[in-house]
Amino acid sequence: MIKKKMLFFFIIYGLIGAIAVLTQYIGIVLGVPVAIVSFLLYSQPIWTVFFGKILLKEHITSRKILSVAIAVIGLLCLLKPWDIKSAGPLEGIISALIAGIFISLWVIWGRKSGLNKQHYITTTFGFAAFSLAWLLLLWPVLNYFIKDQSIVRLSLGFPSHYWIYFALFALISGVIPHSLFYKGVKHIHASVAGILLLLEPVSATVLAAIIFSQSIGLNVILGGVLIILSNYFVTKK
Repeated sequence: MIKKKMLFFFIIYGLIGAIAVLTQYIGIVLGVPVAIVSFLLYSQPIWTVFFGKILLKEHITSRKILSVAIAVIGLLCLLKPWDIKSAGPLEGIISALIAGIFISLWVIWGRKSGLNKQHYITTTFGFAAFSLAWLLLLWPVLNYFIKDQSIVRLSLGFPSHYWIYFALFALISGVIPHSLFYKGVKHIHASVAGILLLLEPVSATVLAAIIFSQSIGLNVILGGVLIILSNYFVTKK
């Protein structure tokens, strides 16, 4: 169970999660290309190193700075945002950048949960429950600003097989990775965890090639190698 002294912690954590979710998708809804949204989301390690210093008293070492720099160069190679003809509206770009900052705070709060000796399974489901509560509270606000009902509608009338897909998606992309993250971040600095999370676009590219037969170009190979190299630097004593 969630400890009583941690209740306010999870209320704030849920709000962080809800804002992170909404701002990343608002960027896409407003017409910002996925590659640029992704790049702004993956600015997360920069903010995590910064917030880790302020909120967790983690040292900013030259190794961490080098790892973040290499990772950012790798992301530029991987996503090639300069190839996008239009970056989209400024408010969409700002929204995606805010999402990157709040994903960083998600990492920080995950580390704080571990330091408070909250069980990682409790953190996983506590975060999910409070994020859901905040999303439901914020839904009327979102519905006021976005009139497209195909985006903001809420309905229990989906076909039964949709709910099976939702459950599998929640398990594979939510419960399992979140549990592993919270278990791991108990033992390593948030700034290190933030850099390690940049393996996600690399693994996503490889899986897309396997499952959807998407081609892997030279930029993907170079970007992936740089991101893996950044992980090596930050984890090597």
